[in-house]
Amino acid sequence: MFKNQRILVILTIAGLIMTELWSDRSAAQSQTPASVKSATAQDPVKQTADQESLRINTQLVQIDVVVTDKKNKHVQNLTQDDFEVMVDGAPQSLTYFSQINLKSAVSREKPSRKKRDANSPPAPPESMPTRLIEPEEVQRTIAFVVDDLGLSFRSTEFVRETLRKFVAEQMQEGDLVAIIRTGNGLGMLEQFTSDKRVLYSAIERLTWNPLSRDMMPGYADGSADVSQDAADNQSTLDLFEEFRETSFTTGTLGTVGFVMQGLRALPGRKSVVLLSDGFRINSRSNDDNTTQLILNQMQNLIDQAGRSGVVVYSMDAKGLQAYMPGADTGGRPSASSYSDAMDAAQEALEGPVYLSKQTGGFVVRDTNDLNIGIQEALYDQQSYYLLGFDPDDETFDRKFHKLKVKVKRPGLTVRARAGFFGVAEEELKKPETRGEQLLTGLLDPLGRRELPIRMTPYYFNSTKTGPIIRTLFHIDCSKLTFQEGSKGEKLLKLDLAAFAFDETGAAADVTAHRINLSFDEEQYRRVLTDGISYHRDFKLKKPGSYQFRAILRDDASGQTGAASQFIQAPDINKKYMALSGLVLTAPKVSPSAPDSEKGAVTSDEVGVVAKSQIETSEAGNAKFGSTTATPYVRQFPRTGWIQYGAAIYNAVADKKTGQPKITVQAEIYQNGKRIHQFQPRQLTLAAGVNPKHFDYVGRLRLNNFPEGEYLLRFIVIDGLAKKKIARAEQWMDFSVK
Repeated sequence: MFKNQRILVILTIAGLIMTELWSDRSAAQSQTPASVKSATAQDPVKQTADQESLRINTQLVQIDVVVTDKKNKHVQNLTQDDFEVMVDGAPQSLTYFSQINLKSAVSREKPSRKKRDANSPPAPPESMPTRLIEPEEVQRTIAFVVDDLGLSFRSTEFVRETLRKFVAEQMQEGDLVAIIRTGNGLGMLEQFTSDKRVLYSAIERLTWNPLSRDMMPGYADGSADVSQDAADNQSTLDLFEEFRETSFTTGTLGTVGFVMQGLRALPGRKSVVLLSDGFRINSRSNDDNTTQLILNQMQNLIDQAGRSGVVVYSMDAKGLQAYMPGADTGGRPSASSYSDAMDAAQEALEGPVYLSKQTGGFVVRDTNDLNIGIQEALYDQQSYYLLGFDPDDETFDRKFHKLKVKVKRPGLTVRARAGFFGVAEEELKKPETRGEQLLTGLLDPLGRRELPIRMTPYYFNSTKTGPIIRTLFHIDCSKLTFQEGSKGEKLLKLDLAAFAFDETGAAADVTAHRINLSFDEEQYRRVLTDGISYHRDFKLKKPGSYQFRAILRDDASGQTGAASQFIQAPDINKKYMALSGLVLTAPKVSPSAPDSEKGAVTSDEVGVVAKSQIETSEAGNAKFGSTTATPYVRQFPRTGWIQYGAAIYNAVADKKTGQPKITVQAEIYQNGKRIHQFQPRQLTLAAGVNPKHFDYVGRLRLNNFPEGEYLLRFIVIDGLAKKKIARAEQWMDFSVK
């Protein structure tokens, strides 16, 4: 189950932290709460490009509000005097007013199903990695909660198609997205990311849960047995079914709450899109305890949503219903079964309607195009108002308080949260110990960015140890705290933990090290400029998708930094053609080549089959010195050469000649667009080179290339293999300075 997988991960990390390696010998610095911002009535409108965080504390309670007109368009010219806020029926004086507008515009036009225009630029490949966005670049944060505890088989496929269309056509730069299941977690794929590769992998793994709640309309058989014994048996079955349905409903709500908790650290207003066939609030057997159980959990969710700045938008995955029995209906439907089916459909939406309305969102129903509903939800997040008031001391009594927001202008619709619990944010515990700081940094949705750390994992099928992931770390030392040694040397103490999570969320491998370094004055100046490089090997037990996460902690300051990378390890034993990781570095000796047009990559790309295996140096030791044009950093000058290499596995050899028919090609992308494509090159292997495992090294020349961030795509095609398994590719990022 969803929670159990997370508990296993947390216990694994906690066990590591509690070892002697992580013994807590010094108290870490505590974080200072964010200062309270206020705006007076003399400064009624504050326009800001940054997204504010919502607060509920003893100095300020904030509410996020959306106001729309009769055409459901946002109204953006309101002032503080246009609003009225009441808590438990008592009016409040506003001490804070702000209008938030996101930078990226959201079109309200219907998502097109037309084929792509032949003249339009090609869509970026689905395999393209996405640059990790900085916290300040996040424009929209969206959690898709796929309620597989309440989805039919048909609805599950419907949801898969909806999410794939969203990622392919509606996702924008600056979006931070997660796909989360309520019943059977996707493990490491359930993370907030801007990398479409992770999202596509999560979508492909969405499967129907045969134990899910059945919320589809049913039609009673009018010819069925109506004896007393049959009625008693049916009553027993109904009680069991309600117990199961209630248990699964609490599971759905628990997952939504878990997501809200994870979103609390992120700024601004966030979206939770619940894709479900629905769930009931009121007990079918009129059991007040069951109804109250669901209502209490919903009330807790409403409070969590307010504290985390989350709005819930519910999508009815059943689609448009005809309310007519289909061919799969047994017997002859009774006269009342049609109205009963309509009533059941309404009951199924009790929970989604209540949860969405109480958190300031809405429900999308009676449509077979949920992407339109998603687009409306994204538009709804485009702009909103933040209203704040100074609460009375009596407000923080740990009870639920009802909120009501009104607008004085006629003809407008207001959507806001329904209430909050009287518990101040100051009472929430913040990470203080070493273990808490490491755990918090590792599980942070965006990853802690106090300390800059770069991580690059490479897959290799090593001739000595078998399949491994060689993970390179580069640490920027400019923000680290160096201490003075007894002999005047500079001392540095770091904690570095790295985790490889497989598709189930289990920790496939863990490495943790205490790094103690000492530098003389010259070395100290060098590491401040060039940083420190470090690498470790992860041994994989099986192929598949892996999420690598690392957390760095500075012992002197208690600050942390995190890095995350997604990687797919091929199954070499299946005999399909595959590639190792793509290694970029500067050639030791630059080949000679004629000049070419300035500001471009030249066509002087050359490539050879290497004699030795492509691997980085042995793992285990920290290095310092210039590392820019190496696999650790991959930063190259505007003129010169880039050398790239990869191992090619399982090429098919011609039975007569013993030669494979391998074609290689390199491409360069920037901002999702291909800006240069080299000519395909067919390889010829020298005598004695094994086609099942050989290495290719290519070189390309930069000629006054524009500064910026780029991606190199390396494509290999096996002309003798079956079409479905004849192509493999790898990507690697690099920068030009």
